[in-house]
Amino acid sequence: MKTLMIASLKSTFGRETYHKLLENGVKVSLLDFDTLKLYENDKVIDETYAKRFLKYSKLSKIHLIIRILFIAQVISKNSFKAINIHFVYIYYIVIFPILKKNNVIYTVYGSDFYRMNPLKRWLQKFLYQKAKMITFTNPLSQKSFLEYYCAFEDKVKVCRFGLGTLDFIDKNREKNKAEIKQTLGYSQSKIIVTCGYNATKAQQHELMIEQLCTIKSEILSKIQFIFPMTYGDTLYKESIKNILQKTNLDYIILEDFLFEDNNAYIKLASDVMINMLQTDSFSGSMQEFLYANNLIITGSWLPYKVFDDEGIVYYKIDSLGGLGKKLIEVVLDLDKGIMVVNIPIIYKLSSWKNTIKSWIEVYES
Repeated sequence: MKTLMIASLKSTFGRETYHKLLENGVKVSLLDFDTLKLYENDKVIDETYAKRFLKYSKLSKIHLIIRILFIAQVISKNSFKAINIHFVYIYYIVIFPILKKNNVIYTVYGSDFYRMNPLKRWLQKFLYQKAKMITFTNPLSQKSFLEYYCAFEDKVKVCRFGLGTLDFIDKNREKNKAEIKQTLGYSQSKIIVTCGYNATKAQQHELMIEQLCTIKSEILSKIQFIFPMTYGDTLYKESIKNILQKTNLDYIILEDFLFEDNNAYIKLASDVMINMLQTDSFSGSMQEFLYANNLIITGSWLPYKVFDDEGIVYYKIDSLGGLGKKLIEVVLDLDKGIMVVNIPIIYKLSSWKNTIKSWIEVYES
């Protein structure tokens, strides 16, 4: 009997986890959270609910609830050994009577815990009470979760997502950096600074841009800023575009989603990456930039103790107000080569070769 994974195929984490489980002979079906297409052995086997959902998909206020109700029908129609839900939307409480009858594994991404208000966290407790297992991407997120939900210690497990992009970075690591920049349309002479990695408010782009604009013009003239906005909130992306147009920054906004080699190029072409998320769990994108020899500036408020414990070298600031000064400091450190120490550490932490074992244990338990 197969386990059902409910995850978004738009998410690198869900997509790669599914494929790696299949490669390792694990019996797993996938229900794409976005389209509601049901996959088996990487092929669509049922589009019934996907077709029914189409007419509701643009109802901004209630489409998530309707989507969850259709998910309940898929679960009820089929017999699964267990159900692994990736990202714990509060709306799953609507189908709690069905979920509690099944062996459910909740995979907490981070924002589905850290960004919940007290009422939503209280409601999520009912989901977790009936869970078979709850997985996290790092020990610190698991610790924070257990400090809030004290009774679930016997259900938790750390299962890190692997990062397939690491292999593509290795494949292209020896390529000429100027040629990679040319392929992407980047400046070949300027320092490349990548700002965030998606188009969501949590990236704090507006505050970031305010601080970047305080840097002296003679330094700014040597930098090109890259804003990856290949997924997220379209309205938010447009607002950031409007803000950037009023600045004197040399910038590029990335809007087309890039895969495999091209995704690796974004990391390899960059020199510095700024990650100012409000909350996070175990940033895959930041790890990819670290693996590609970027110097990283991130917030000290983010739960990256595992990086510190492993000896990863990166820069922290206590507030966005210190970003401009820190970026100048980091730019001056570019030639020191300190970032190369991060490569073997990131591979140990996040290569699929090392992370898939814990997922197999969960699915075969």
